[in-house]
Amino acid sequence: MLKTQIIYDGKRPAFAVVPYVQWAALTRRTQAALTDEALFDAARAEDAGERLSHDVVRRLVDGESPLKVFREHRAMTQGALAMAAHVSSGYISQIERGARWPSKKALTAIAAALKVDIEDLI
Repeated sequence: MLKTQIIYDGKRPAFAVVPYVQWAALTRRTQAALTDEALFDAARAEDAGERLSHDVVRRLVDGESPLKVFREHRAMTQGALAMAAHVSSGYISQIERGARWPSKKALTAIAAALKVDIEDLI
C-alpha cells in the first residue's frame, strides 16, 4: 500500500511526500503527455471548432446584431431562418434591429437553426 504524507503550512497543505515508485509513475505519465506529438494532438483536438472569418469577428466586435451576422454568415435570408426556427420573418427582423428581445424558446430555436450557441447570439 502506497502512503502519501502531507506537510502543512499552518492549516493549508504545502507539500505531499509520496513513495518513489508513485512519483516515478507520475513523472513517466507527465513526460509522455508533454511530448511534441502529444501536445500537437491535444491542440488540434481542442481547436476542432468552427473558425470565423475576420469579417464576421469584426462585425461582432463593432456591435452589429449577432443574429444578423451569423444569419448572413450562414447565407440565410430572414425568411429561411424564420422557417427553420419556426418563427415569423418579421420577428427575426425585429430582433436584428433591436426592436424586440426574443423569448428563451425562440432564441433556442434560432441558435439551433444557425448552429451556434445561445451565448453567441446574446
